[in-house]
Amino acid sequence: MAAAGLTEELTCAVCLSLYQDPVALPCQHSFCAKCISDAWDHSESLSGVNCPECRRTFNPRPSLVKNHTLQNIVEKYSQSQPTAPAARPSPVMCDNCIDSPSPAVKTCLKCETSFCSRHLQPHLTKQVYKDHGLIEPIADFTTRQCPTHKKVIEFYCEQDQECVCMSCTVIGKHKSHSLLTVEEAKDKIKEKLQSEVKTLREHQDHCTRKQLSLKQQESEIKRDIKEMKEKLSTEFSGWRKQLEEDEKTVLKMIDDEEHRVLSCIKTESDSLVEKMDKLQLIDEESQDQDQKDALSFIQDVKQLLARCSQLGNITPSPKVTVHPNHPHPYMGSNQYDHWTQMIKMSMYHGHNSYGQIGHLNQSQPLQPDARNTTSQDIRVDLSTITASFQMKMNEYQKYQRSILETING
Repeated sequence: MAAAGLTEELTCAVCLSLYQDPVALPCQHSFCAKCISDAWDHSESLSGVNCPECRRTFNPRPSLVKNHTLQNIVEKYSQSQPTAPAARPSPVMCDNCIDSPSPAVKTCLKCETSFCSRHLQPHLTKQVYKDHGLIEPIADFTTRQCPTHKKVIEFYCEQDQECVCMSCTVIGKHKSHSLLTVEEAKDKIKEKLQSEVKTLREHQDHCTRKQLSLKQQESEIKRDIKEMKEKLSTEFSGWRKQLEEDEKTVLKMIDDEEHRVLSCIKTESDSLVEKMDKLQLIDEESQDQDQKDALSFIQDVKQLLARCSQLGNITPSPKVTVHPNHPHPYMGSNQYDHWTQMIKMSMYHGHNSYGQIGHLNQSQPLQPDARNTTSQDIRVDLSTITASFQMKMNEYQKYQRSILETING
């Protein structure tokens, strides 16, 4: 019954269908824009036009103002109702047309007669028909009659929420019930409908505000994520650039140290070759002395012995070793050993990549001489390189902190 009452409140009094483009008249009654326009087009006279409900006269013809609130209510109500295929009704013909029946435009509930636009004029212009209710053409009047007594429905029973006729209030089951006229019931139900609609509007406003809040949160999250990604990209780009520069610096320092050590080795090697040539010459001369007579041998061997004595103190072959390094005070021992090991292996095995690390003995010479334990070392000094790189490693911590701070917000 509640749905039926709501449908009635949202029904145009002219077409008896849900409002389509409802407009409000100065008397506050609403109709479909097309329905009221068509009705006035057929009934407009010198005295003006009338409201189909209250019969109030307007002269001149007033402008139609669209009722947006009522239109929104009708749309929400329509969306909540189950859809069903609409049957195309047969046209209702005018009961007063004899020779050539024309389609009816209105039906009078009191006369129980349907009229075309020509025969409807008396109902629209004459005062005697003022109380006659005009509706959209209908062929079956039973919907407007009490199904029990077959009389026109005039009252509304509040207890049973039903529309009843006069006989129902006297001898029927609605006797002694609280009754309202149909107009009174309309006003009361309309007030209830307005209250319900107000509640729905408040709920709609709440949903709208919540939706706007969600959209705002979505925009803020997208903006924050975009800013975070841009900042992280900048941080990582700076880190990569610094790593590339440090790689070039370290490799350059290692190349310089390699050149220095190899130069020392070449110098020592050239010196040894010169000394070996002198030893070879003495050896050959000593063999020639054996062929001389005793006096000549004694006279010449003195100079040869002096040369042997001079070359006897030969500097042993140098050993090339890695200069002992000490961990940097700001770097852990494991981290220090890891980087030192990689740098040394790059020096000894010719690798620029840190991915291949062999076995390294810091005390093992590049040219070992097990017979001479007092040989002089030519050292590969990595202390300057490792100290410089250790300071760079400390600088990398600022990138780590900056990235963590960016992610943690």
